[in-house]
Amino acid sequence: MVGHPLASQPTARPQPTTLVPVAATFVLIGLFVGAWAVSIPEVERALGGGPGRLGLALTVALGLASVANSWGGALAERRGTSRAMAVTLTIWAVAAAIGALAPAPVGLALAIVVVYTVFGPVDVVANVAATAALADQPGRLVRIHALFNGGGALGAAIAGVLLLVLGAWSWRLAWAATAALGLGLAVWASRSRLPAGAAGDHVGVAEGVRILHREGLIPVALAFGLGAMVEGGITTWGVLQLREQVGAGVLVGALSSVLGYAVAFIARMSVGRVQTRRGARQVLVTGTALAAVGLTMLAFAPVTAVAAAGLVLAAGGVSVTWPLLMSDVGRGRPRPGALVGALSSVGYVGLVVGPGLIGVIAGWFGLTVGIALLAAGVAVVPALLALRWRYERAEERLSG
Repeated sequence: MVGHPLASQPTARPQPTTLVPVAATFVLIGLFVGAWAVSIPEVERALGGGPGRLGLALTVALGLASVANSWGGALAERRGTSRAMAVTLTIWAVAAAIGALAPAPVGLALAIVVVYTVFGPVDVVANVAATAALADQPGRLVRIHALFNGGGALGAAIAGVLLLVLGAWSWRLAWAATAALGLGLAVWASRSRLPAGAAGDHVGVAEGVRILHREGLIPVALAFGLGAMVEGGITTWGVLQLREQVGAGVLVGALSSVLGYAVAFIARMSVGRVQTRRGARQVLVTGTALAAVGLTMLAFAPVTAVAAAGLVLAAGGVSVTWPLLMSDVGRGRPRPGALVGALSSVGYVGLVVGPGLIGVIAGWFGLTVGIALLAAGVAVVPALLALRWRYERAEERLSG
């Protein structure tokens, strides 16, 4: 008797999920942002018009990115993270390749707007995949975000070397490298099975906002936005404050940025031991307090070494806010695309307010006042979180 021709063929096993392309994307994002942070003074001079013009370009770019982030979250929810990551990385890579050749000042300003607009959805999709897999394990989620800081340290170091050798061309080479690596990651993601990688429900871009309102998460979203505002302000203006206000040179500025990312990397890796919600919340409060102290040092210390130490402390302290808040609100959600997209949109509004507001204030009153405002902003974060946590405890008592 001859068996059925398909009977002897083994059943195909489903491809296991993997976070490796997601981890690589966090590293690439870090490389890009770290190189940018060190090159800010050169970009500012190429644009002309002082910090105000650069702040305006970043405000427009990140404002558009905050809108695009909701689309990125909805895309990840509808099409799955594997396809969404491939699409968003490809768009970002093409934009970075074009931007690397854009002439200053008009072409450069437009390039900043386009590259940072499409940067947002890449960040969102990576966060969706990581949160879907690790929201119930806050320590591990923080550790995968630490790869961003490791990439940032490496990007800042490479940019510093390029600045010393080639001058203002460092950021253009960084964007060209981003394009090449981004295309490679897009292909990798398209062939991988990421967490929440399968197509899901069709959701609108406003669904995440409705979830925030319905579940009383608005204070958390505001805290998330403030944390992002401070993190963006440190990234954009921290090295500039050292190099132009305190009098540090390229080498000290670059080394301070590298140390800032390295300390943030170490801080996030050490938080990896935290696996309970209560422990994660204690780390959040401590981190924001350290960030406020560090920014105050950066703003007012007359000694370069103390100001540089403040930049490092601030970068390390604020680094825990984004992943731990993602873990806090994403717990128990197998498909957090809409919610992560909404939170990221609020975060990018904070990134808009940070560079733009500090740039305007720096033009009027000096960068020292702007940095001091960031210190005040991060000090408000624990109060907002306390409101939400008090509300949760009240609900638990009523339900119990």
